Amino acid sequence: MNRFLVWENRMNQLKQIVKEFLILKLNVGGNFLEKKPTLLLALSGGGDSLALFYLLIESQKFLKVSLHIAHVDHGWREESLLQADALESLCLDVGAPFHRRRLNFASGPNLEERCRDARYQFFSELQEKWNFRAVLLAHHMDDQGETVLKRLCEGARIGALGGLRPEVKMGSLTLWRPLLSVRKEELSLFLKARKIEAVDDWTNRDTKYLRARIRGQIFPLFENRFGKNIGPNFHRFGLLFQEIGDYLKERVEQIEKRMVKGPFGSYLERPSEIPQLEMRYLLEEKARQCGAHLSHASCTTLLKLIERKAFKGRIDARHLTYVLNRGILFFIEREVPSPSWKGWKEKRGPSDWRDVWRGSIPLAPSGASSFGLGELSSILQKKIKKWYIKRHVPPFLHDKAPIFCSRGRIVGECLTGRLFKNL
Repeated sequence: MNRFLVWENRMNQLKQIVKEFLILKLNVGGNFLEKKPTLLLALSGGGDSLALFYLLIESQKFLKVSLHIAHVDHGWREESLLQADALESLCLDVGAPFHRRRLNFASGPNLEERCRDARYQFFSELQEKWNFRAVLLAHHMDDQGETVLKRLCEGARIGALGGLRPEVKMGSLTLWRPLLSVRKEELSLFLKARKIEAVDDWTNRDTKYLRARIRGQIFPLFENRFGKNIGPNFHRFGLLFQEIGDYLKERVEQIEKRMVKGPFGSYLERPSEIPQLEMRYLLEEKARQCGAHLSHASCTTLLKLIERKAFKGRIDARHLTYVLNRGILFFIEREVPSPSWKGWKEKRGPSDWRDVWRGSIPLAPSGASSFGLGELSSILQKKIKKWYIKRHVPPFLHDKAPIFCSRGRIVGECLTGRLFKNL
């Protein structure tokens, strides 16, 4: 097969990749959606998103989809306004509704992250108005390799080492990435063959930005030392960690079924029985869900305490506290309130600290008043603490539940559910 035929075959494969991706994602129960779905393409005007734009336009001949375009002008370059106008004209020529926004962020720390957040905020606003089936992004195999390398260097948690995924939920948005199996070089050749000129954004080569340094300096250095396949190797590494992450997610979902949940968080009994890799994933995932920061060192310390079946331990991770007590691991997501909390639910019958964790306390004995531990005399405090310790009540709950007193004596409490004649 001559070079031209090889080239034509690969270009047809690119179209087929996009077509099959959309068919797979839009196929419900084996039947293609009858209603014409609406998709939003994030179009920067660079080569990657422009290639996806034309591949989608060609796919529209075979798939009945409505395509909208979203363009965010970061306002970093003088020529960007004219380029946004040119993109709008292009989209109007093919009948694709064009939505644009110009940002005006001053330079400063986390500029790339702030712009990224602004882009997704814009997509979310459009989503609320148009109810898109998904937002299409033009990330490709080289982007995936760069992302995996970046996260490796940052010491990312296990669940993040998989890099970019073909489909991701982000709030109200569904993100689709149909080009993750395609090299950037192939997209450039696709545009060149059709004599399509992409926007030249010089900021993509400005090494003051991390992505540009990875793309322009670090990856070329790696390729010079290890060979030209280093990008796809990182891509494959990401796919491997996606499989590992999916497996661990499934395992952790089974573990979470054992956990006891309440208004303050959840707890897990006998955590030392769980394999360490699964436990690490659980600890990191809980931190992610709560917006907490669990460092690698803190996570490792907690894992060692669990493995040794330590009597007690505590790790504060901002918005989430891990407490280990007598073979039980607590995930405290919000502070346990005071004994006078109005949210307690009263229940009849026996009660103990597990009910308090679920937000329930027993009815007060007839004629008794409710007090907090700190309101008792020092002698009674010592006695009640000794009582709690003997009955294995977690220490962080000692002063959180009501204590019932009558005529200067304790007649009951919530953490063991016992009533007293004398104390």
